Order: sequence, then structure tokens, then C-alpha cells
Amino acid sequence: MIDWLSERINKISKIERYSKPGQKALFKLDANENLILDSDFLSQLVIDKAKNIDLRKYPQELYDKLYKKLSVYLKVNEKTLVIGNGSDQIIELLLSVIGEGKRATLFTPTFSYFISRCQLRGISVAKIPLCPNDNTIRKRSFLKSAEKSNIVYLCSPNNPTGNQIERSTVQEILKLKNVLVILDEAYVEFANSSMTNFVEDYDNLAILRTFSKAFGLAGCRLGYLVMNKRIAQVLRDTVQSPYPVNSLSLVIAIALLSNLKPVLESVRVIKEERQRLLENISKIDYLSTYPSEANFIFVRVKERHKRLLNALEKHKVGVKVLGNLLGYGQCLRITVGTPKMNDTTIRALKMI
Repeated sequence: MIDWLSERINKISKIERYSKPGQKALFKLDANENLILDSDFLSQLVIDKAKNIDLRKYPQELYDKLYKKLSVYLKVNEKTLVIGNGSDQIIELLLSVIGEGKRATLFTPTFSYFISRCQLRGISVAKIPLCPNDNTIRKRSFLKSAEKSNIVYLCSPNNPTGNQIERSTVQEILKLKNVLVILDEAYVEFANSSMTNFVEDYDNLAILRTFSKAFGLAGCRLGYLVMNKRIAQVLRDTVQSPYPVNSLSLVIAIALLSNLKPVLESVRVIKEERQRLLENISKIDYLSTYPSEANFIFVRVKERHKRLLNALEKHKVGVKVLGNLLGYGQCLRITVGTPKMNDTTIRALKMI
């Protein structure tokens, strides 16, 4: 192999890989997908909308329609939006502009994909552990590190802990000089508030959103960025590839934004089931839970870890096994599924 390429590949191979969910369980509760939104409804939507797509043409008109729909949905200026092939691709887009040699501050545990992408781009990462008692940011340490950084990444609600960062804390970080704050709101539809209406007040705020969670379109790979107009337009017109999202994904997203009722109803049910899961799991003495503003539950396993995993496997329930997290110990992340799925999960957890 070419020497310089071989050296680069060797370096990249040492970066920690993002662990993709892939369990072959009957009840797959490891990927934070919206399993309440009816799959037959979505399938029929695809069939109906596909009939009107001319695949010979580039989807510029569909982009324009989706930008308008998103503008209305979020109540933001259309020019603050950038559509991408999932919020993961938007992260790549931002980091490509930021470039090598920069420094990022984030808390842990959090969405590990962002960390690996920084490492790939030659961006150093400072990790400040959350307080394991209540998942809050150690503000003094975090701000001290953030002042030395070019980027701050905040996942809120946070994956995997489920908590939403207080708005006042985010605003305090936004006031730091020369720091880009990337606020990942992938799960915000399951929470109480968003900061999208602040993008024109803070020109250093970049908000990541997605259709993969509340909208049930993980397979469509569709995400977007909300940011100040000047940077958003450069990303949209110069940096982003011409048509990163296919026509079918765009049409489905437009259709759901035109009829939000099924999405909103699924979010309502998930919130109810989330509370029911929390109440039941919190009564199990060898487990510890936290309040969640996402569509999953973060669970600390105080003992009987192997027996717990065996019980879940016996009941064909697949959850995200997080392992031994710093300050927390052995932990799991459980997606809020259908009532039937959640009943089975509760039975498995109580079985030990």
C-alpha cells in the first residue's frame, strides 16, 4: 500500500468505533427508535407518496417544500436551516468547516459518535464527567475547560442519561468568547422545551435536529441544522453536497409535517409509557433510575448484572448494554417501546 495512505489508515483504525445497535431480539429496545408510530401507517405513506415522485429529476423542489414546512414547524426563519442526510452527516459537515487542530469540550457519558468524529478530524476532546448523583454538569470544571476550547458539544436531552440541560446553563456557555456551541436536540420532541428560537440571538449556537426519533424515520436518514443565517447559507450553498437527501425521504418528511397528529400522538404515548417504566423499574431494589426527557430510560445496575442480562435475553428483550461507565458503574439504556414490549421488559427485570 502507498506509504502515506497506510500510515493514515493505521492511525484511523485506532479511533474508537461507534457501536451500532444490531441485536437480534424479538423486542429490540436498543436503538431509541419510535416503535409506537404505526409501521403500516408509514409504509402506506411511502406507497402513496412514491407514486407522485419523478425519479428522473433532482429533488430541488422537494427541498424547497421541506424548508418551508420546517420553518413553520419550528417557527424559525427558513434561512437558518440546513437539511442533511441524518444529523450524523450534519456533524460531519460542521467539523469539516471547523478543521483540524481545534479543541472541543463535552461532558461524559454522551453520544460517542461526536467524539469519534472529532478524533477523525484531528480535533482534541476534553471530557468532563457528569455528576452521577443527578446527571448534572459540573459547571465550574466544564466552564473552565470550555473557555480553552473552540467547540462545546451538548447533547440535550442527553444520550444515554436522558436529562435535558438547563437553559440557563446553555446560555451561560453561549456567552463564552470564540466558542461554537453545538446543541444536539435529537430527542427534544420528548422533552419540554427547545432552544431553536435562540439561534438568531446567539450567532455561536448550532442546533442539531433529526427525523429519526419522534418522527419514526430512522430508515430515511434525514436530519437538519438550525443556525444563524450567515453560516447556515454558506453551509447550504457552498459546503453541503448538492442533493444529500433522496426524493422519497424528503416527500415522507413533508407529508408528516403536513399531518403531525400521528407523530404527536406517538410522542404522548411514549411519555406515558416512559413514566410507567420509570415507576416500575424504580421499585426494583438492585436497579437505580433517573428522570428522563427522552424516549429511553437510563438504568444503573447495582448488582446481579449478569443475571439481569440473562433474564432479558430469556425474554427476548434487547437493550443497550453500556458497560461500566465512569462514576456510574454498570449501566443499561432501555428504549421506551410499545405497552406490550414494556410489560415484557418489566417482567424480565422483576424476575431476578
